[in-house]
Order: sequence, then structure tokens, then C-alpha cells
Amino acid sequence: MGVLSHMPLVVLLALLSVFFLAAFTQAVHALFIATRREVSPARVIFAYEMLIDVHLVLACCTANSASRGFVVLLAQFRPYAFPLDALLWVNLAIAAFGLALAIAKRRPVMTLEIVLIALCTPPIISLLGDNCVYLFILDAAFFLFRTSAGLVLDIRHVSDSITQLSLIGALDNLPEGLVWANGNGRIQYMNDAMRADLASLGFATDLSETSGLWADLGDMAREKSGKVLPEGIRLEVSPDKTCLFMRDKVSLRGVRCRRLVAVDVTGEEALNRELEEANGLLRMANDELRESLAHVQSVAQDEAIVRMKARVHDTIGQRLSILHRFLEAENPTPEALGEVKRLAGSIVDDLSEPETPDRASQLDSIVGAFALIGIEVCVKGSLPEDDDAASVFVNIVREAATNAAKHAQAKHVDVNISRIGNVTLLRVVNDGMPAPANLRMGCGIPGMRRAAEAIGGTFDVSSNDPFTIEVHLERPESAHAPSVRAVYEKELS
Repeated sequence: MGVLSHMPLVVLLALLSVFFLAAFTQAVHALFIATRREVSPARVIFAYEMLIDVHLVLACCTANSASRGFVVLLAQFRPYAFPLDALLWVNLAIAAFGLALAIAKRRPVMTLEIVLIALCTPPIISLLGDNCVYLFILDAAFFLFRTSAGLVLDIRHVSDSITQLSLIGALDNLPEGLVWANGNGRIQYMNDAMRADLASLGFATDLSETSGLWADLGDMAREKSGKVLPEGIRLEVSPDKTCLFMRDKVSLRGVRCRRLVAVDVTGEEALNRELEEANGLLRMANDELRESLAHVQSVAQDEAIVRMKARVHDTIGQRLSILHRFLEAENPTPEALGEVKRLAGSIVDDLSEPETPDRASQLDSIVGAFALIGIEVCVKGSLPEDDDAASVFVNIVREAATNAAKHAQAKHVDVNISRIGNVTLLRVVNDGMPAPANLRMGCGIPGMRRAAEAIGGTFDVSSNDPFTIEVHLERPESAHAPSVRAVYEKELS
């Protein structure tokens, strides 16, 4: 290795230092490889990494042999003589082993290191002469980078790998409390979150057994307005934290243990309280709506009484007018006297006869009744002339407005009645809350559908926003029936 003796002292000492550092780093990297179970085949790769370390040791010895005249500057020692030129042939065997491994693992990235190792053999070094210094500089730089990068990756892998200590650390950092206890109640493991929760509840911080812990938690829940639920015990640990304690049985290191878990349900508890308050408000609103609807019914009954009074007034007034004219007549005939007696005797029969319903008046009554509870029912268009169709339309409007007030909390209901040719369309829309996706049909909508189909119409419901009901009726209109009051008009004329 006399060709290296002509190198400058600084370069030679730098080469010696770099090869020594690379050899040490490679040895540590090989030890990391030996501990990694996921490396396959582990023994073969570990053997190759150790052979690379042998190559670096030989390079270090080569640089040291060339610096024998300067080594006293670093340390005083007695060098041992050995056939270095013969040992350099080991690099050829290392390169052949690496080539076989690269082919088997299909790793062309190993090509550069295999070539460098193969060049560090006696024939190549002799052939390069004084230029072999560049070979050793390139070899030292490459393997220092390779071993350093490998060591960094090894350290990162160890920090990311799961070990028993890392699992315990992860359990200690969990926000949920955990306790494992054996069959006798002796605690096998308790994390920091559970220890803090139990301490907040007044349990000892050095709790060693859990035989009566579950019963004590249940008693606390009953005393502190907690909840003992089928899934566990919901208990307020602190003013700003509520936990759900649950227990089950698991296997820990092959031993059946009882596990106690404390889950933070503070947000869920707050949401439940908000839902309870909202349900209370809904119950109050339903009570008020029920009272309002009862008031609407009473108003409708009052209107019926008023209409009956008006009918009595009209009927008796008409009879009295006819009787008055008869008494003023100078020469009443027997025929006229009989007719007056017949009219006077039929007053009770006329009042007991069912009144022909006025559908338009009923629709106006609906508008006025709902206005009393703050709901505006706006009607556009006129009812069909057919009395059956008009009755169905009025009933559908009444039911739709009632549903809008009761279920959707609507404030405005639009009723549009239009006619194109022989088709009459009823459309009812409200501005209330949209219907839920899983709309459940009660009695109202099926009843409206049956009523519409009974008169030959179709009934459609759109639960999208806004909630819409449509009735299509295709039939010719029928003429009005003669008025039952025509006979009275004849008598008064």
C-alpha cells in the first residue's frame, strides 16, 4: 500500500477517521438489523451488513498502514504486522455475496456499493497506481453516507415501533380511564386518567383492589343524581366533566380479568340536557296548540249557534210577515186561511230540517278560526260548483291547516283553487318546518287521500320544503240544486 504513503497528511488522517467512523456506524446498523423481525431473510441481510463492516475495517487498516510514520502524532502503540494485501481479496468475496443478494432481492440500488467493494482488491489498486487515492476517497464518502443514513432510519424505526413500554405509555396518555383487575379484585394496571377520575370522586389514589368499586360507583350515582343505565353508570366526576363507567371481562396476558372503562360523555350529557329542554318547550307548545284548537272548536260551535239563531229569526220572521198580511186583508178567503194555518204549523218542521251547507261560508269560518291563533290562511280561487267536491276540498283545507299548525308550527298557509277545462286543482302550501326524511303517515293524510279518491280525484304529497298537498279532480261540474227557500219567496211575493 505504498501508493497511499504519498498522500498529504491531512487527507490520509481524514481517510483514516472517516473509515473508522463508518466502520463503527456500520456495526451499530448491523445490530439494529439483527433486532428487526420484519426483515427477510434476516440472517442473510445481517451477514451482508457485517461483511460491509469487514470491508470498512480493511479500508481503515489500509489507511493506517500508509500512515505508520505519522501515527505517533495520534497515539503511541506497537503495530502488529499481518498480510494486508492478501486480506484485501476478501472484498471480492463480499462483492460476489452482495451481487447474489441484489439479484435475489431485485435491488439494483446496491450496484454502486458492490462495484466500490470489488474495486478495492489488490489488482485494481495496483492498476490505478497513484490514482487509487480517489478510489479510497469515493469509497469512504459513499459508505459514510450509507451507514449514517441507515443509522438514522434505524433510530426512526425504533421510535415508531410498538413495544411494551410504548403501549403502556399510550395507555397512560389515553383520555379514557382504564383499570384491569384479576379475579380477586387486585389491580393489574390503572392508567393516569382513571386514577384522576377516581381521585375526583373521593377514592384513594393508592387504590389496590376493586372488589367493591362498582357498587360504590352505583351508590354515588344514586346519591348525586347520576344514572345507573343498562350500559353502565353515568356519574358527574367534577362540575365540568361527566363520565360513563362501563365494565366487562377481557384476557390480559392469558389471564381472565375484569376491565373498568371511564368514558368522558360531558358533551353528550350537555346535548341530552338541551334535548330535554327542547322537548319541554315542544310539550308546552303542543299544550298551547291543543288549547288553541279547542278554542277554535268552541268558536266553530258558537258560529253554528249564531247561524241557527239567524235561521230561526228568518223562518219565524217570514211566517209572521205572512200572518200579518193575512190579518190586514179585508176579506180573507177560506183557501187563504188554510194556507196560513199550514205555514204556521210547519215552522217546527222547517227548523228541524237539516240545513243545506254553505261550503264557501265553511271555508271562511276556517280562515277566521285559524286567524284567532295567529295562523294566516290565504285562499285564492273559488270552490267547485259540485257540492261533493266542494265539501271534500273544504275538509282537506281544514285538515291540512290543522296539520300545518300542529306538526310544522306554520304561520302562513296558502290555498290555491284553479280550474283548467274539466280539471280542478287544489294546492295547499305552508311555511312551517320541513317534514322529516322518514315521514310517518298518521290518520290525516290517508284520510284526505281516501276522500279525494272517493270523488274521482288524485292526491299527492310533497314532503320537500315547502310541504305541499295537491288534489287533481277531472269531472264536469253539476248544476246547483234548487233553493229550499223558493217556496217562501213565492209566498212573500
